Amino acid sequence: MSGEVLSSEDMAQPAMLTVWPHSIEAKAVEPRALPSLNEALAEAGAVLRDGSGTPWIITEGGLILTPTALRMLTAPA
Repeated sequence: MSGEVLSSEDMAQPAMLTVWPHSIEAKAVEPRALPSLNEALAEAGAVLRDGSGTPWIITEGGLILTPTALRMLTAPA
């Protein structure tokens, strides 16, 4: 994320969530549109906590949130 700051407006904008499963049965994944970045972050956090996959998010503004950035953004306070 290197210096990018997410505003409350960004958090309310739609986002695309892609989760690359850790299962060897999965051969392809499709990004899913979610109504808000808040919802995408919640789902990404759940995936990171349960260890079922590797999430990536692309914001409405084109910012790519990597798994490392998502770990920081979804870490318990």
